[in-house]
Amino acid sequence: MQTGRRQYRSRLQIAADIIEIAKDATRKTRIMYLGNLSFDLLQRYLDLLLSFGLIQVRNGRGYIATEKGLHFLEEYRELRRLSEMAESKRRALERSLTSLLEEPVAT
Repeated sequence: MQTGRRQYRSRLQIAADIIEIAKDATRKTRIMYLGNLSFDLLQRYLDLLLSFGLIQVRNGRGYIATEKGLHFLEEYRELRRLSEMAESKRRALERSLTSLLEEPVAT
């Protein structure tokens, strides 16, 4: 991460982070601290992830990722991998185009 520039996470990244933390049954406070989330924001995401069946309440006190949540996490990781590949190729093409545009034109 660059210094001096705040990196914001997407909603998908936050959801994936919570599911990743909840792979092993864990309490709300642990998710809040490890996920770097405020209590209110955490509660909104927990409610959302519970409603979609991506996590479930464990023993009335903690949360754990469901099979559906683990599948979401795998799909999200694949999406990130493909996105990073596409971004890398885009940068390479931009560099190629820039070098072509900087070449002197033969007359």
